[in-house]
Amino acid sequence: MKFLSITLLLAVCGAAGAAAQQRPETGFRVCNLSLREIEVAKALDTGASDATGRMIISEGWYKLPPNACTLLWAGPLQYDRYLVYAQDKSTGREWTGTVPVCVSPQAFTIRTNNCGSQYQRRLFTQVDTRRQNGWTHNFTP
Repeated sequence: MKFLSITLLLAVCGAAGAAAQQRPETGFRVCNLSLREIEVAKALDTGASDATGRMIISEGWYKLPPNACTLLWAGPLQYDRYLVYAQDKSTGREWTGTVPVCVSPQAFTIRTNNCGSQYQRRLFTQVDTRRQNGWTHNFTP
């Protein structure tokens, strides 16, 4: 009888664990599949406008070691498209796209699309999450 109780308990715990693993993760995650540390910046086109045009909020830099991942946006994804950019400062390698976004050499949060002289523009990759709650974007070698 004891054996049956233990077996039943293990089966219930195993089923609960399997169900938890099958649930889709929420949030937007990036992974560094390269062999060197990279720095990642993120941006979001809010759809809102200010006096200078569309308001894009950009933030950086997130240091990401080789073969590591980090969550850039937590929780269910609220937008269809997210913007990401990465660079390897030691080699000059960049993971770019076609969307110009303001960045700064140091850690930053920028809430405008008007860069001015204190910021630089980098071309971010636009990622279409296809209305999923969770997404992983890989920076490959």
